[in-house]
Amino acid sequence: MDSKHPNPDHCTYFVQRKKRYCKMLVKAGKKFCGEHHKVSDDPDLTQDNLSEIRIVCPLDNKHTVYANNLEKHLKICNARPQKQEPYIQKNINSGIPETSVEEDTLQILSSFPKAQVLTIIDRVNKIYNNNITISGNLLTFPLIENEIKPEYGNKTKKHLKQASAIVGLLQKYKMLKDNTCYIEFGAGRGQLSYWVAKATESQKNSTILLIERDSPKHKKDNKLAKTTDQIQRIRADIADIVLDKIDIIKNSEHIVGITKHLCGAATDLTLRCLTSTEETKNKVHGTILTFCCHHRCEWTPYTGKSFFKANGLSITDFNVMCRLSSWATCGSREFEENKLTDNEQDYGLGKAEREEIGRRCKNIINWGRLMHLKEHNLECFLHYYVETSITLENVALVAIKSKAV
Repeated sequence: MDSKHPNPDHCTYFVQRKKRYCKMLVKAGKKFCGEHHKVSDDPDLTQDNLSEIRIVCPLDNKHTVYANNLEKHLKICNARPQKQEPYIQKNINSGIPETSVEEDTLQILSSFPKAQVLTIIDRVNKIYNNNITISGNLLTFPLIENEIKPEYGNKTKKHLKQASAIVGLLQKYKMLKDNTCYIEFGAGRGQLSYWVAKATESQKNSTILLIERDSPKHKKDNKLAKTTDQIQRIRADIADIVLDKIDIIKNSEHIVGITKHLCGAATDLTLRCLTSTEETKNKVHGTILTFCCHHRCEWTPYTGKSFFKANGLSITDFNVMCRLSSWATCGSREFEENKLTDNEQDYGLGKAEREEIGRRCKNIINWGRLMHLKEHNLECFLHYYVETSITLENVALVAIKSKAV
């Protein structure tokens, strides 16, 4: 705990929550930083000197703004009331609750009896062996492969290799075609969309739609605009989107949905979004989805309920499997058999066994999603799209209109 008075160049505001003084630098002759100074504390500030006075934003008390910039700030503040667009319908893709909120809430694995978990693991193994197949022909896209430079860091190379594999799948299954709108769900900065735009430069009337509920920094939108002028970014939750009410979708003959590590239940929201209306379903030419964070899946929006119920799996089984799915990735950390936690020791399983069970849980959850798309006239399969050295979440769901395969 740093409770000593700060350097004179630093803010003198004491942050109670952190039990230390603020570490921000201050202007010469000032005692407080821009976030913490107050008129009552600083004799140099007056109501006439608005350019130096910060006040709490009236739309969101978590941040402040210079008083003289308040009017301008209110027009651009992220907390400002948003215009209700015609394509926004609250929770349209969220699914219908079948259980109480308590039952639909994921519990920690240790809250389930050991015997129950072991029974579910046994059922997971049987269902996996009887149902699940995953193809593994790794693909790349030369345009993106040529961008991978030796001097790039591992993180940059990793993202480029994943984008190369996804666009390679788009090419393999003839999804790079004219009059198509490519929708990146959970688009983030739009890196995948950028490479899809580059790959479709020779296609006629190709458009890009990015859907993201947050507003990340360093977006690729400016670079996208140099590649194509037919792009649109929508800041909204996937749960609330009605695709056939978006102009860029209305003007497209085909739709191709893409995701890159879309988290947990957001994948199910995406699948519901793509199949929610007849007009949208008729336009869906294909989709390539890559996953992550199966431990954050939820039963209500989950699209694979029919597959689970057909195999005798309940919401409790689903919740346990979501927790077990973490073993596929968490088990890769440095590990010694004689240093297992109590819960891991209880199940009598080693590292390799736990990782395999985690992977099987993930892919059973993914298979339920695959079966949902299959019900909508799509030919579907799971595909290893990159090596595990690139990412442990290396399975993609590929779907294409049956007549197009």
